[in-house]
Amino acid sequence: MQVTFNEQIQFGDWIRIIPKGTFYRGGQVYKFDEDYLRKLKENFDKKLFGQDVPVNFEHQLSPLGAAGWVKALEVRDDGLYAQIEWTDIGKEAVEKGRFKYVSVELGGTVDPKTGKELKDVLTGLALTNRPFFKALTALAAADPDWVANDDPLNIPIHDDRNYEWDADESEKRWRSWVSEKDPGEWGEQEWRRYRRRFLAYDRANPYLFGSYKLPVVDIVNDGQPRVIFRAVVAVLAALAGARGGVDLPSEVKERVRSIAERIRSKFEGGERKMSEQVVTVDEFQKVAAELEQVRKEQRRLQFKETLSSITFNEGKYALAPSIREKLLSILVELNDEQANKLLDAIRSIQFVPLGEVGFSAPQTEEEETLQTFAEKLVKERNITFSEAIRLASVMRPDLAYKHFSVRLEGGEK
Repeated sequence: MQVTFNEQIQFGDWIRIIPKGTFYRGGQVYKFDEDYLRKLKENFDKKLFGQDVPVNFEHQLSPLGAAGWVKALEVRDDGLYAQIEWTDIGKEAVEKGRFKYVSVELGGTVDPKTGKELKDVLTGLALTNRPFFKALTALAAADPDWVANDDPLNIPIHDDRNYEWDADESEKRWRSWVSEKDPGEWGEQEWRRYRRRFLAYDRANPYLFGSYKLPVVDIVNDGQPRVIFRAVVAVLAALAGARGGVDLPSEVKERVRSIAERIRSKFEGGERKMSEQVVTVDEFQKVAAELEQVRKEQRRLQFKETLSSITFNEGKYALAPSIREKLLSILVELNDEQANKLLDAIRSIQFVPLGEVGFSAPQTEEEETLQTFAEKLVKERNITFSEAIRLASVMRPDLAYKHFSVRLEGGEK
């Protein structure tokens, strides 16, 4: 992910690289709250990226070297700040007005211990001149240039149409096939090889994992890349709007659809005329339903683990199993944005004793009246009830006032 700021770069000890706030663009939500910014700083201090964080030019590697190096991060009231050690070419590029904005690169690296992608990690900064969120004063993003990719047309298809398709697992196999190097060390050759499995990519930012969409190729048992039938059907379903669709320019979608249809036709015994390249309704619905069921099960396991880890009041309370099951049934039916909002709401729950923060404790005794107070006096002082009423009226004029007000409202004198 890349985000760029509409703020002039100024040389100094610290510059702001991410503002606090929530921003929306093209259906995407960018939430930069205190917790997220502190997580970025924490992972930076732990050196999870595994190397120094560079400052590049327009998200591209340069043979001239880096424009600078991020030395430290600091969370402040208005956002995340970086201390940058500029190189001579970086300082010159800014001083001479060649670049005016800074863009951050987040995620896109793999934990060498677990093999999982690290999302909350600063992997780079870039000097840029292409702010995208022009209506925002605080945030913009590097202008993408999405295009269709026909590389998968040149990759053999897998003979087994029922071969299981798992995009996340296949991504791990694919990266290992691309190179044994850490992705942070990939160059043009590795990224060009990585592109081969996708039907769309952002050619303006080719060195980011987020710049590639709609994979259809996996590394199968013989260690060779093969196009997977169910992946192709999943792409056609996404282009038709299934699972929220895919965020691409309309002309790119049409080009991708054409390529996907040509690939699908290979599974039918060869490429046919475009008029014949139609997935049957039964076939489409069957595979789409299977993929949706797999997706729901994967999301269910993910949400189950998340809900089990949520605690309240410093770990003193957790969600009851029955409540977790009810929430699971709701979460799997929501899209990612809605599910994340619900999880954020659940995490924010705090328990307080009744009677605090606007809550009232239940009444354990009947409301005191002039009569009940007088009855207490009879027992305590061993006097008659008439004497107790007179004494109670003197000791508790508030109860007396209420008592006689009620009587008058009732029509008695």
